Amino acid sequence: MAEIRDFNRSQYLLKGEKNKKIKEKETANSKIKDKSMDNMLARHRQIKLYMVLAVLGFAAIVALSSYISWKHKVYVGYDVIRESEWVRAKDSKTIHLKGTLLTYSNDGISCTNLKGKTIWNQTYEMQNPMIKTSGKTVAVGDYNGRKIYVCDTQGPIGTIETTMPIRDFCVASNGVVAAVLDDSPVTAIYLYYATGESFADFKTRMSNSGYPIAVDISSDGSLVAVSYTKAEQGKLVSNVGFYNFSAVGQNYTDNLVSGYKYSEAVIPFVHFMSNDTVFAAADNRWIFFQGKQKPESILETMISEEIQSIFYNENHVGLVYYNTAAGTTYRIEIYDTKGKKVSEIAFDLEYQDILFDSAGIIIYNDSECLIYDWGSRLKYQGIFKDRVTCFVPGGNIEKYTLVTEDAIQTIELQ
Repeated sequence: MAEIRDFNRSQYLLKGEKNKKIKEKETANSKIKDKSMDNMLARHRQIKLYMVLAVLGFAAIVALSSYISWKHKVYVGYDVIRESEWVRAKDSKTIHLKGTLLTYSNDGISCTNLKGKTIWNQTYEMQNPMIKTSGKTVAVGDYNGRKIYVCDTQGPIGTIETTMPIRDFCVASNGVVAAVLDDSPVTAIYLYYATGESFADFKTRMSNSGYPIAVDISSDGSLVAVSYTKAEQGKLVSNVGFYNFSAVGQNYTDNLVSGYKYSEAVIPFVHFMSNDTVFAAADNRWIFFQGKQKPESILETMISEEIQSIFYNENHVGLVYYNTAAGTTYRIEIYDTKGKKVSEIAFDLEYQDILFDSAGIIIYNDSECLIYDWGSRLKYQGIFKDRVTCFVPGGNIEKYTLVTEDAIQTIELQ
């Protein structure tokens, strides 16, 4: 009986050992299968990654090729894709004002949208209307007159009536006007709200600062820059003064917070590019000032050539010179607000205006135009199909608005 039990026990042990080996084999096979599956999944993911990278690489090549092609694309003509008729006075002039068209004459001023629909109009009687703009705000007054009308793209804001003849004026984006008034032998500069109330003034004499030949105001109306000129010992001298009408300026005599003197120079141009950056140009130099409360001279560059014209927006200023040393009539040097030259273009076109747009630089007259990108590459040179009185950039190198004598055209370069 004992032998039978030993035999059975041996059989049981053998069977258990066999089952264990079978289970170990199955486990090993399972691990092999799992490992094979993991390898397959890893390989699949790798293939998928390669496919994605290939697609992205192809897309990048296409995008780069398209960009290079676009950068070097030159347009040879244009199509009129929309045209609206409009009627205006024969002797009127039109300028672009923040997405609208401002048309003025001796009898009044009106504002229309880019489809020719009238937004508002204001009548007046002037001999020689002067237009000054800032942002979406415009002021119109007459030399030697006594009224200044202040409007924006939405409509008239107010009328300023002065007690002395107007010699010059400028306007801020918020409607504040600085007016140079003749009170011989004193020249007075008055500040007005758009609604007509005077809230500050300062006076100058030829024997002190000189006569004001240029004036500009910051877009928020708090700073005024004035260029004066006078004779000293038989030579012309210019003074640039900055007047602060915020709380800071109250601590200074006549609100004069800073001033600079320039010997043997006449400075007929001062302009606020922003609330804290001013550009001034003389017959022998140009200057950048910076500072929101007390502007300081940060860059002064002497020049030997005469500046023919000055064009600007809030980010750039362009100086046009005769290009006597080269084979073209003109060249324009373009600087940023730090005084760094960002572009230079030589051209022959007898220009009416030069515009700086985000997409490029437009040089035009009433019959033809040149368009450059900011890399100074010529993108378009052509003749207009109709006589153009105003050219409106659209922020796109291909699309623009042309104002002709009897129509407003939206064009697309081809």
